[in-house]
Amino acid sequence: MPIPSVTDWLKHSAARFARAEQGNVAMMLAIALVPIIGFIGAAVDYTRAVSARSAMQAAADATALMISKEASTLSADQLLTKAKAYFNALYTRSDVSNVTFNAIYSPNSGNGASVKVDAFGNMQTDFMRVAGLQNLDISASSTTKWGNIRYRIALALDNTGSMKDADKIGELQKAATKLINDFYAMATTDADVYISIVPFAKDVNIGTGFRTSNWLRWDSDPQNEDPTGWNDVNGSCSKSLGWWVTPNKSNCQAANGSWTTANKSTWNGCVKDRDRKSTSYDTLNTPPDPAVLGTMVWPEQYDACPTALLPMTPVRSQKQVLIDKINAMKPNGGTNQSIGVFWAWMTHGQNGPFPPLSKDSNYSYIDAVVLLTDGLNTQNRWDGTGSRWEPKVDDRQATLCSNMRTAGIKIFTIQVATDNDALSTVTKNCATEPNNPNYFSYITQAGQMTVQFQNIFKELARLRVAS
Repeated sequence: MPIPSVTDWLKHSAARFARAEQGNVAMMLAIALVPIIGFIGAAVDYTRAVSARSAMQAAADATALMISKEASTLSADQLLTKAKAYFNALYTRSDVSNVTFNAIYSPNSGNGASVKVDAFGNMQTDFMRVAGLQNLDISASSTTKWGNIRYRIALALDNTGSMKDADKIGELQKAATKLINDFYAMATTDADVYISIVPFAKDVNIGTGFRTSNWLRWDSDPQNEDPTGWNDVNGSCSKSLGWWVTPNKSNCQAANGSWTTANKSTWNGCVKDRDRKSTSYDTLNTPPDPAVLGTMVWPEQYDACPTALLPMTPVRSQKQVLIDKINAMKPNGGTNQSIGVFWAWMTHGQNGPFPPLSKDSNYSYIDAVVLLTDGLNTQNRWDGTGSRWEPKVDDRQATLCSNMRTAGIKIFTIQVATDNDALSTVTKNCATEPNNPNYFSYITQAGQMTVQFQNIFKELARLRVAS
C-alpha cells in the first residue's frame, strides 16, 4: 500500500475538518454570544435609565406642586432657588450626573397660572460603552396649572340626633376637617377656594346677627300656611295658664290675658322652611324681599337648633375658622335634608341674603353643594313628626334639587346608614350624577366618611399636573 504524500494527507484532513459538525457548533455559539450579551447589557443599561427617568419625573411633579403654592409671591431667582432645593431633596440618584434644573412661573393671563419644571441629566452606561455609547441622556418636565378653576363649595351637614350614634358626628368632623385641609393645600390665594358650612336638623340656624333684617317674618299669616309666627309663641301672658296649656298668644287671649312678645334678642337664630303654597319659594334661591311675602324667612325658636351656619369663607386665610365651626357641631333634632340643601344653595351668595362673591372673568368657577345625611327625611315646617320617614318632605327636596342642578350647581350626596337603613331615593337622585359613586355614595360605616369626602375632593380637584 503506497504511503500517501503529505499533500494528499493535508487535503484529506482539510476535507474531514470541513465535514465535522462539533467544532462548527461551538464556534457559531461563541460568535452568537457576542451580540446576545450586548443586547442583555443594553437592556440592563436601558432599565436603569428608565428607573432613573421615572424617579426624576416623580421629583419634578412633586416640586412643581409644592412650589406652586408660593410661586406668585417669589421673584424668578427665589423661585428657582426654592424649586431646585425641593428637587434636590427628592432626587438623590447617585448614578445620574450633570443634572441641570430650571423652573419658570407664568402668571395668570386668562387661562390660569402655571409653574413649569424641567430637569436633565445623564447616566453612565455599564455595557453599552463597549459599543461606544458612554452615557444615556434622561429628562423630565412637569407643568402645574392652577387658578383657571376656582371653587365655591357649600357643605350641608346632618346634625340630627341620630348622628350621635356610632360616633357619626365625630367621624364627620374628622372627614370634613381633612377636606378643609386638602382644599387649603390646593389654594394659593383667598379667591381660589371658598367653603360654607350649613349644619341642619329640622331647621337651620342662620345666626342671630340677622335679627334686625327686614326680610324676617315674625308675625303670623293665616292666609299663607302659618297661623302662628315667632311673636305668637315666644312671650309671656299676664294670666296664669294651666301646666297643660301651651303658652302662646292665642291661649293667653282665650284666658282674657294680655300677651307680651319676647324681645327679639332672645331668638336663637333658627329658621324654618320658606313658603311652599303657590310660590314654592322653599325650593328657589329667590332673594328674600319684604315686598314679596312668600320670599320672606320665618324665624322659629326651635329647641334642637343646630350650630349657626358659616357663610362662604376663604380657606386659605380662614382655615381654622372653618375647622372650629365643624368641631362645634352637636347632634340633636329631626331630619329635614331639604332645608340644609336650601341654605347651602343660598350661601353661594348670588341672590342674598349673604353678600355675593365676585367672580373674575379670567377664571372658571365650580359651584358645588355637598350633602351628608344619616337618615331619611322625618319632618319639615308642615309635615312629619321627627321620628319616622315623611315622604312629603322628600317631594319638596326633589323639586329643590332639580332647580339647583338646572342652575348649574354640582351636587354631591352621601348617605350614612350604620343601621342598614333603606337607601334614600331622594338623597341619591339629588346628586348631579346619581349613578356615579363619586357623586352619590351609600355607606354603612361611619369611618367610611373620610374616604367618600376624599372621592368628592378628587372629583372637584382641577389642579392638574401635565407631564
